[in-house]
Amino acid sequence: MRMVNEQGQGIYYNDVMKRGQLRFVVKAASGQFILGRNREKLRSRTFSQEHQAEAWLKRNGYHAG
Repeated sequence: MRMVNEQGQGIYYNDVMKRGQLRFVVKAASGQFILGRNREKLRSRTFSQEHQAEAWLKRNGYHAG
């Protein structure tokens, strides 16, 4: 699912099977970066639980668009 924030930056949010477990991946679109746990610039971020990913999306201002 594609999501955008107020600045128009886009990301993709998907659930995937990784090593037999369901994971939730947030991937930056258009060559941009997203911030990791220690403020490092990353291309994607993986969460083990859906509520963690949803909280991160909400905290960073992303919504379906």
